[in-house]
Amino acid sequence: MSKRERILVADDEAVILELMTDVLSEEGYAVETAENGRRALEMLKENDEFVILLTDIMMPEMDGIELIREARHMYPSLIPIVMTGFATLDTARAAVKEGAYDYILKPFSLTEIKLAVSNALERYRLSIDNARLLEITELFNISETIAGIHEERRLLEFVLNAALEHVSAQRGSLMVTTKDGSTLEVVASVGVPDEVSHARVAIGRGISGWVAENVKPLFVENISEYPKVAAVSHRLHDDSFISVPLERKSMPGEESAETGDLSRVIAVLNVNEKKGGAAFTEGDLKVLSIVANHASAAIENVRLIRDIEEAHLDTLTSMALLLEAKDPYTRGHTERVRDYAVLIAQKLGLPQEDIEVLKLGASLHDLGKVGVPDAVLNKNGEPSEEEWMLIKRHPVIGYEVLAPVRFLKKEHLELVRHHHENVDGRGYPDGLRNDELPILVRIIRVADSYDAMASNRAYRMARDLEYIIAELRKHAGTHFDERVAKVFLEMIQNGEITRPT
Repeated sequence: MSKRERILVADDEAVILELMTDVLSEEGYAVETAENGRRALEMLKENDEFVILLTDIMMPEMDGIELIREARHMYPSLIPIVMTGFATLDTARAAVKEGAYDYILKPFSLTEIKLAVSNALERYRLSIDNARLLEITELFNISETIAGIHEERRLLEFVLNAALEHVSAQRGSLMVTTKDGSTLEVVASVGVPDEVSHARVAIGRGISGWVAENVKPLFVENISEYPKVAAVSHRLHDDSFISVPLERKSMPGEESAETGDLSRVIAVLNVNEKKGGAAFTEGDLKVLSIVANHASAAIENVRLIRDIEEAHLDTLTSMALLLEAKDPYTRGHTERVRDYAVLIAQKLGLPQEDIEVLKLGASLHDLGKVGVPDAVLNKNGEPSEEEWMLIKRHPVIGYEVLAPVRFLKKEHLELVRHHHENVDGRGYPDGLRNDELPILVRIIRVADSYDAMASNRAYRMARDLEYIIAELRKHAGTHFDERVAKVFLEMIQNGEITRPT
């Protein structure tokens, strides 16, 4: 550590001030002096670079104990050392209680002073190193958590909250670049007005637009000193703020003249309103840049995984549709069951997350029929007992085909395996009943049964509406969940459900 560390000496004896200045200056320290506690406190307020405070206890206007108390309140990292010629147990306790690091009795030797200052600086060095280690550890933990989140919305919200917490900001937003690369859209925010929480900003306009266009962070300690920045900050009311871009990690040769630099920006992270009204620092900017770097890589990974998953799911869905296309009687069945199920879920007020699970599970629910011979599926006439046993295997076959697909949830697989289970336990393949059947399974059971009755089959014609309504009522509470059946019947009677064409 450089010996140009600043030391403030407070004592009402001029000879002590002169002696301390000479001794510590010869050691290479930057020394300043104050003739009493009040003056020392003023100097501390004017300059936040002091590392050590050497103070007498008995001084006019403000004694050393009060000085330490006030000084430590302003600068917790400041290291006080007490000097006194009137040592008592009570004064020692009082000094230590307020945070004094050492206690030197007058008259003291020069060696004592040098050793006390050297030890105090070593403590300061260790505290700085520990603070840096703590910051590195916290950033590592943030990075590790970011890497473990695989849902983009949740990832973006975590990144914003982690950034705000780490730089002690109370307000901020994360704006994502739209697919066409022309606009930024707020996707996560904390403490911003409602009209801003879903705002869009064109690339090149406003603070975030400038950051995205120039692919550079913008750090402002006092916006009044930057008239040009203030002119474009339409909704910003903070003196200090930081905005940093999240850059795409382009592969060599990936950039093109057509996409330009705009393709490099995934999002812009904005932080405002530092706690206590303080200004943001270069250290805050460094922290945010590190968080942004890890976040951009994680977002790209999440999107890549999502694209792979969607491609995989498209293949599986195409298989299910191809299977249906081989039978003119079941063509369109999957899409209709999916649509009916979604309508029921919406009527029941289920969360969007459940509806998304239902959409995918319904699209794959009959995939297991790939393992049933075409001659059985397309038989012109009522299937035999043996053939029915083969048909009843399709939920298990579908489950076994889809179980190795890692990104499918347990809820998806339940829909595939259990869409022929009854609430009275007499369904197949596992004979589950009542609370063993999740609400999504109960929904698809009704939707699938309705479409089966309302559609032509190779072995029979479609049932009329009166028959279907009677069956739904008759088996509510046995085959079907009563609440789901009731909602579906109301939808039929209200004209919200139309028969297949």
